[in-house]
Amino acid sequence: MFKKGNNIFSLLVIILSIFMTSFTNIVNADATSGKDWGNQLITKVQLQDANGTPQDSFGLEDTIQAYWEFTTPSGGVNDGDTMTVTVPKQLTITGDITTPQPVTETAGGKEVGTATLNKATRQVTITFNSYAAEKSKNTPVTGSFFVRTSWDKTQVTTGDKVPLDWNVTGAAETNTDSTTNSEVSTGSVPDPNETLYKYGSYMGSGDEIQWTVRVNYKGEEIKDAVYKDTIGENQTLLNDADHPISINSATADHTTGKITNDTTNKFADTKADTSDSGFTINLGDINQPVIIVYYTKITNLDNKSSSYSNTGDLLSNKDELQNITINQPNTTFGSDAHTSAEKTSVMGHKLWSVPSETVLPDSVKIDLLQNGTKYGDSQTITKDSNWSYVFNNLPKYDDNGTEYKYTVQEEPIAGFTATYDSTNYDITNIITPDKTQFKVTKIWHDGKNQDDHDPIEVGIFDGESKRPDGYPKNVELSKENGWSYTFTNLDSNTIWYVSEENIPSGYISTDSYNNGNTYDKTVTNTLATSLKVTKAWDDNDSASRPKSIQVQLYANDDNQGEKALGDPVTLNSDNSWSYTFGKNDSTNTTDPTNQLPKYDSSNKEITYTAKEVATPKGYTATNTYNTDHTEETITNKADSSTSPSDNKRSFTVNKIWSDNNDESSRPNSITVQLTANGTNQGDPITLKPDTDGNWTYTWNDLDKTDSDGKTINYSVTEEKVSGYDSNIDVTDAGATITNTKTATTPTDDKTDFKVTKSWNDNNSSKRPSSIQVQLLANGKNSGDSVTLDKSNNWTYDWKQLDKKANNKDINYTVSEITVPNGYSSSTTYNDDKTVATITNTLNSNPTPSDNKTHLTVSKKWSDNDNQDGLRPDSVKIQLLVNGKTGQTVELNAKNNWQYDFSNLDTDNTYSIKEISVPGYTSNIDTLDSTHVQIINTHTPNTNIHTNKSQLSVKKVWDDNNNQDNIRPANVTVHLLKNGLITGDPIILNADNNWSYIWKNLSEDDQYTIQEDSISGYVSSQVKSGNQVTITNTHTPTTTSTDENTNPLIPETPSTPDNSESFTPQNPMVPNVPYTHSSNNNGSLLPQTGSKESNIIYSISGLLILLILVLTFKKKRI
Repeated sequence: MFKKGNNIFSLLVIILSIFMTSFTNIVNADATSGKDWGNQLITKVQLQDANGTPQDSFGLEDTIQAYWEFTTPSGGVNDGDTMTVTVPKQLTITGDITTPQPVTETAGGKEVGTATLNKATRQVTITFNSYAAEKSKNTPVTGSFFVRTSWDKTQVTTGDKVPLDWNVTGAAETNTDSTTNSEVSTGSVPDPNETLYKYGSYMGSGDEIQWTVRVNYKGEEIKDAVYKDTIGENQTLLNDADHPISINSATADHTTGKITNDTTNKFADTKADTSDSGFTINLGDINQPVIIVYYTKITNLDNKSSSYSNTGDLLSNKDELQNITINQPNTTFGSDAHTSAEKTSVMGHKLWSVPSETVLPDSVKIDLLQNGTKYGDSQTITKDSNWSYVFNNLPKYDDNGTEYKYTVQEEPIAGFTATYDSTNYDITNIITPDKTQFKVTKIWHDGKNQDDHDPIEVGIFDGESKRPDGYPKNVELSKENGWSYTFTNLDSNTIWYVSEENIPSGYISTDSYNNGNTYDKTVTNTLATSLKVTKAWDDNDSASRPKSIQVQLYANDDNQGEKALGDPVTLNSDNSWSYTFGKNDSTNTTDPTNQLPKYDSSNKEITYTAKEVATPKGYTATNTYNTDHTEETITNKADSSTSPSDNKRSFTVNKIWSDNNDESSRPNSITVQLTANGTNQGDPITLKPDTDGNWTYTWNDLDKTDSDGKTINYSVTEEKVSGYDSNIDVTDAGATITNTKTATTPTDDKTDFKVTKSWNDNNSSKRPSSIQVQLLANGKNSGDSVTLDKSNNWTYDWKQLDKKANNKDINYTVSEITVPNGYSSSTTYNDDKTVATITNTLNSNPTPSDNKTHLTVSKKWSDNDNQDGLRPDSVKIQLLVNGKTGQTVELNAKNNWQYDFSNLDTDNTYSIKEISVPGYTSNIDTLDSTHVQIINTHTPNTNIHTNKSQLSVKKVWDDNNNQDNIRPANVTVHLLKNGLITGDPIILNADNNWSYIWKNLSEDDQYTIQEDSISGYVSSQVKSGNQVTITNTHTPTTTSTDENTNPLIPETPSTPDNSESFTPQNPMVPNVPYTHSSNNNGSLLPQTGSKESNIIYSISGLLILLILVLTFKKKRI
């Protein structure tokens, strides 16, 4: 038995323990549990392609990203709160993702939580972290994530229109950018020139992949064909009765893209030679498609990769024809750390651009560089393999998800110079040129004997138009010197240029370099021709005659088949139904039909014809030509057999797209309804383009009149086409529907900016014909300068400008590049700074007296925007007073190429003289008594190809801001056409912002860029569209220490649930409070621990005080 005091003391201890345990459990429960927001925080849902672009349709084999955006509620979230979303059932899920993956916020990329995926429930669960909790209390946290997947073939088939069950409500459901429906498209038809392709698809439970290889879809003859397949990481090749490696001969329909296995398989006895790394199939000589199907098993099921890769190689006589690496994506999050699982490959050829008698080395060693550093083993290649090389199974990404940059480099070969192709991994070697001499040769293509021409002159200059020593004037090329001349004893440290002077009228001049040697140039003059096409009608002025037709120009070179040139042109009454191709306008270098060579490089004549794009229904077209085939007449004759009867008629609808030929935004079809006197007539029809690309349909056998004998007026209506505005023009014969792409308005993160030039000068003669303005973003130049003049009403609009940079507003302003002489300039803005007005006010100089005058001289350049780089920085102008030289001034870009000679005596006669500009012809026009304009014209070099393009180069330095001070002031780059150097070398430096643009390039040729090597730097190239960026990397001897910055972490997916919707009275809080307890006893768990701690401290203090009192009393007893 305890004594009474001990009993009381023990009881108090027990009570204290119970309180402490209970409240500790409450606090712990609050710290480890969180609220489940379900799908209430989701603001947008989309289906996107692999690049993150929303799409309305996907093929069965396409990669699809199921994408969610979310925003935290007012008041924020707590650490440990969750959010759940559901992956639509039409998308496949290949397995669970149990390892938490990072989810990041949209702005800044900081991690706001983690995510997991449950395959059985199809749910993604997002758990918020302390960063999200802290930040969301003051500022909403916005983030996004995606699950990378594909169509579930058990749920959808090709052609299905799929309503997506995202199971979301509220903002996501009403967001117009959300994807609510999608279509399973048929996919694109393979390229008819395809040589090798492969794709994969998951089988059964997702642990096996079926791979399909398409060999020689093109159907060309391939000698000694061998297919090699290399299996990627975390897979094994299956080769058993249930998973055979099948090889089938096949037949391809290039129109539909359908491939059918042959009934009699030519490869029935062909077997694959397997190994640990893959398999090899010797196909022998083939001339038709071959289909190979095989299977692999995934070996890392406990921690699946983001993708599984296989690489295929097709060889012919040991020469590498084609190489392809396919990465089959697995169900992954957008920020999954397994991106490094993807593989890639590098394939190339060593090419020799040398004279035929050149002795080549026995072998060449090729190195692979990863981000500029040698990677893996070198490859030694020889003539036996046709100088081909391939590097397979290369990691595509580093551990941070950044794509590696691979390049190839050959070990130097004495006497040869290597050039590298920026579009592939080919290396071309030329003989290292002797830069002390420059050879130029003239060739004529005009159907005449080479020697049956007058001599021509060529000159040699450096970049500043200076001649070398010993060559004070041009030299002559003629039959006496075999139309060739070599400049010798040149300074090898200077870049020299040779050009033809005074190109003969009626000829097209082009330049080329022999064997890639920029010091061995051929100048070719080709006779030009033209074709005038005229449309004639033989239809008795029928009302059904269309208002316009289109014709396409074709060239047939030596009976090799017709090739379309340029875009179709429109003939109508405005141009008298006539157009001339081949106007040979030296100022027009953008129209590929402007210059038409009459002969090809073999002196064979080229025949040009024009064809009607689509002959109108009810007409038959015939084409006739004059004797020399320079004039063509297309006659359309009405067909009498198709004329409707007296009581019947037809009605035709034509569709025209006004969208800059952007076929990617057009639908595959449209729906059109015929109406009679405003009432629907019959069922709607589906209008699609025919084989010629024409959208047209004709209703026949229509009544002309109704039962009362009144004429029926026919028309059409069109079902709304998303993204287009529709206009319908109706005639008696039919209707034309013109769909114009809807002008986009700035989105929330975009804005527009407009500038207008205003003149306060009483229409002074001093006003220039144009001025240039520059847009500035936060005080720095943004984009190129623009020209304002009468043609654009002295106004320009910049569209779709970014509103923010680094989450801060961008302040847009505009400045006038050069204020005209005699004017002062001021700029004003509207309230929201989206419209600027630049006002130029004529300075109030004293009015000239009656015996004084002035003379303004202005300069214009006609040289296709300095295409050949000959335009000088300045020119000198002399004022002639009564024929004698007076004041000399300099015109340049800074003074807007103009000057005003003022305070001149009226008793004298004034004129202008320009000091000669090399490479240009000068024409001086007197615009009025006080204004003289000088136009300097240079005919740019053009080539005989008619489809034109351009290529730009940009130099980037990666050398820690030239820390070691070894960066050169200039670098030299060369343009290569089909692997051979073409045109003159180009100098890049700070003056031209380390950039240059080659224009007027043939789209029929492959153009690349080669840079002369720079000591101490490693060079790499990246091409994006028509832009090549050359990065020169130098690792400094000492590296400065930068602050560590957190890398951007991609975002992770979340999963919706069926939580309660929001109510205005209870925003962002479920109607039924959430409890994490498994025992529903009606009590609510507190959400924070602060109050509970206070209670514990208070009770503990009271109990301790009570114990002390009792103890004290006990001692006194």
